[in-house]
Amino acid sequence: MSKETGENAPQPQKSHINQNLVIAIIGAAATLTAAILPWALDRIAEAKASPTPIPATFTVAPIEFTATTTTSAAASSTPTLEPPTQTPTPTEETGINNAYLAFDFDGKFVDTTFKSGQPIYLFFDLNDPQNRNIVRVIVSVVDVPGILVDSQYYNTINEYTNPEVRLVISQGGLTPGKYKVELILNNTLEETLELEVIK
Repeated sequence: MSKETGENAPQPQKSHINQNLVIAIIGAAATLTAAILPWALDRIAEAKASPTPIPATFTVAPIEFTATTTTSAAASSTPTLEPPTQTPTPTEETGINNAYLAFDFDGKFVDTTFKSGQPIYLFFDLNDPQNRNIVRVIVSVVDVPGILVDSQYYNTINEYTNPEVRLVISQGGLTPGKYKVELILNNTLEETLELEVIK
């Protein structure tokens, strides 16, 4: 067996790279780069971002310490720049208040609609800041068939020393229709109630 050397000797086969395979690999690399690069740049930008400092100036102001109870779920640790304000203490209501109508002497059956035979009681609280306690009560017509509007059925003026007042403004027998009750303290209208009498 002779060894062949030279040009005619069989050569090992060269590996041929397929052009389509190279194009596919380059395309895949470009696609991955296009997908990953924006994400990576965004992560780098987030890592480099730092909070912007906010300058704060504090002034010394007199602070009045009061014992308060807070019921908020989360307490704030942010310093306030304004001194605390003092809330006023609740005071009693002045004038005529808590006025209502009922058809019983104890005021348990509160109503604004009454039968023509029922008595009508007026209840109210009185706290006159001038301590004069002069109250005028007027019951007048709003809409009653055959009777002029503003015709007065009941008009009384008295000085009351008791802060809880109870008056009988009708023993029954009012003509069916609509009426109003005006409560006037020291010549100032304080309350107006409306009522209706039915058959």
